[in-house]
Amino acid sequence: MPDEVTAERVATVAAAARVPLAPGSAERIARATGSTISRFASEKVNIALETEPSTFVVVQRREIGR
Repeated sequence: MPDEVTAERVATVAAAARVPLAPGSAERIARATGSTISRFASEKVNIALETEPSTFVVVQRREIGR
């Protein structure tokens, strides 16, 4: 199942986001969030998120500082 939350997946996402995890934390996070993620996947919940490129945010902050 592509929406399955595993300790490896949690560790990979944390590493990509440069969030340090203590040993054993990835497994604990996977257990804590797994059932919620599975329920969202089975219900096919669509959560529209508005995202902005990080470069836009950098430019916007620069303009505010002027």
